[in-house]
Amino acid sequence: MNLIFVDAENVGLNTIQEIDTRITDKVFVFSNNEQIKILCHDLMFIMMDGYPIGKNQADFYLIAHLSKAISQVRYDEKKKLTFILYSNDNSLCQAFEFQCQHASIACEIIHTKPIQGQNTNHQEYTTAELNNIACLYKALKSKSMLVTELFNTTKLAQNEATKALNALVQKDLIARSSSNKKVWEVVAELKPELFA
Repeated sequence: MNLIFVDAENVGLNTIQEIDTRITDKVFVFSNNEQIKILCHDLMFIMMDGYPIGKNQADFYLIAHLSKAISQVRYDEKKKLTFILYSNDNSLCQAFEFQCQHASIACEIIHTKPIQGQNTNHQEYTTAELNNIACLYKALKSKSMLVTELFNTTKLAQNEATKALNALVQKDLIARSSSNKKVWEVVAELKPELFA
């Protein structure tokens, strides 16, 4: 089951229309926009509005609701859940990912436009993190699969697997399958210099 959080002020109306969900998924859309409210009603998405207007107010509201949702997850449910965020706000994405990793819940960050300055951000990886990245990549190279199946196959800790998955996505080595948006597949060759 997925809990999907949409920073609608940041990603816009079209992204909301393109979200691929199952009936068991919950979608929380954060916006004070009237058009988005109507769309959410039609799509049976949960509208999260009424927060103050101002810089980062939607972000604070989203993280507060994320924390509330995490606090209600039972231990035996953690491996069955994936928290997904649609946003292009790097600060919000970092806060969202941190909260999920801290609670050992799988998360995915979906950017709807290229990240500004993506090539100039240099991130250092430890040997253990590089091994985890290689492990996930190798598993996906052998077979496209769902996140839960991938994490179970690699037997990595939830937070380690999530971090490795996000690293592969950021380097454009894996992507969602065009035939099934819930399935991940390899789209480029893993080269050591990408993580140097």
